[in-house]
Amino acid sequence: MCKDCYMFNPEHLRTLRTVVEEGTLVAAADLMGLTPSAVSQQLARLQQEAGQAVLVRRGRNLAPTDAAAVLVRMAEEVQRLDESARAELERLTKDVSGPLVVGAFATAVRALLPAALTDLRRAHPHLAPTIREAEPELSLDLVRGGQLDLAVVHDWTDYRLTLPAGLSTHDIGQDVVDLVAPVGMSLPRRRDGRVDLHELDGQTWIDDTPGVYSDWLLGTLREAGLSYRIGATVDTYPGKLALAGAGFGVTLVPRLGRDLVPDSVVVLPLHDPPTRRVFLAHRQAAERRPAVEAAVRAIRRAWADLET
Repeated sequence: MCKDCYMFNPEHLRTLRTVVEEGTLVAAADLMGLTPSAVSQQLARLQQEAGQAVLVRRGRNLAPTDAAAVLVRMAEEVQRLDESARAELERLTKDVSGPLVVGAFATAVRALLPAALTDLRRAHPHLAPTIREAEPELSLDLVRGGQLDLAVVHDWTDYRLTLPAGLSTHDIGQDVVDLVAPVGMSLPRRRDGRVDLHELDGQTWIDDTPGVYSDWLLGTLREAGLSYRIGATVDTYPGKLALAGAGFGVTLVPRLGRDLVPDSVVVLPLHDPPTRRVFLAHRQAAERRPAVEAAVRAIRRAWADLET
C-alpha cells in the first residue's frame, strides 16, 4: 500500500462545508454540536491534507478559497455516495434496521412522534431511531448537513420556508389554528359561529416571541386597522392556554399544539383561519433508504389517526 497516498476525511469535508454555508466558525460549531476549537482543529487537519489554505482571514471574517470550493463540492458528492450506498446496503437485507435520526418541532415531538415511533418499533424492531427536537429552519439545515436523516417540519401557509438544495419533501397535512379565549368573554361571532379576526378590536393578545407567527398576527391586526395590546410573549402552547384561562388575553393555537384544554378557556373556530403546513424533509439521496421510507409511512399513519 502506498504510504504517501491518503483520502480526505469525510468528517473534515463535512465540517468545511458547514462553515462555508453558515458563514462563521461559531455558527457551524453550534449547528454541528461541536466546540469552535474542535471545528478549528478539523479545518487545520483538512488544510494539511489539501496542502493549501481552505479559509483565509479577511478582516474579522474567514473567507473560503478556491480550494475550499473544490472540497465543498467533494463533500456534497461524498454525502450523496454515502447515502446511496446506505440505501443499497439496506435493501439487501429483509429487515429494516440500523440508526435513523429524526428531528421535529416541539408539538410534533409531543403529539405526533410517540404514536409513529411506537408503530415503527413494532413493525421494525431492529431499527434504532433517535429523536432530536429542533425548530423547522434548523431541522432543514441539519438534514442538509447530514446530522438528521428525516425532519418533521412546519411553515405557515402564507409564509413558506426556503428549502435547501438537495432535499425532498412530503406534505402530510394542514394544521388549523383556532382562537382561544377565557370562558365567559364576549366576542363577536358570525352566523356560522366562527370568529372573524378583523372584528376583534381592542383585545389583549398573548403572542409568540418575534418570528413568522408573530409577524403574521401583528400584520393582520395592523392591516385591519385594529387597536390591540400585546400582554405577553410566550412560545409554549401550554403557557398560552394557562394565561388565557387566567383572563390575561386571547391567543391563537394550532390544533396540533393543543394538549389538554383547561376548563377555564373556550376554543373558537376562526373564519378563514391561518394554517400550518406540516411536511417531512429528507435528502434526495435518501429517497430509497428503507428506514426513511418506513418512517415516512409511520408518521403519515400517525397524522391520519390524529385527524380521525
